[in-house]
Amino acid sequence: MLAKYKALTVDEVKVLIVDDKWLARIEKDVQGEKQRVSRTLTGRIKELSERYETPLPDIEKDVEVWEKKVGGNLGKMGVAV
Repeated sequence: MLAKYKALTVDEVKVLIVDDKWLARIEKDVQGEKQRVSRTLTGRIKELSERYETPLPDIEKDVEVWEKKVGGNLGKMGVAV
């Protein structure tokens, strides 16, 4: 086997080291990073969709209802609104 290494040309050594070893590792690392970023983005999108699930007009209607209830209760307690 040692004789085979001695017989390798510079170009063959480059292929073994760069293409077969380094590029394969870089490709694996890039794939892992893409998957990590994808999971992070998916989680963030889900979080945002849950946070903004209720449309603003619905929230504004709820606020009006609660303002009336609170105002009525404060009026019954003698607090001027």
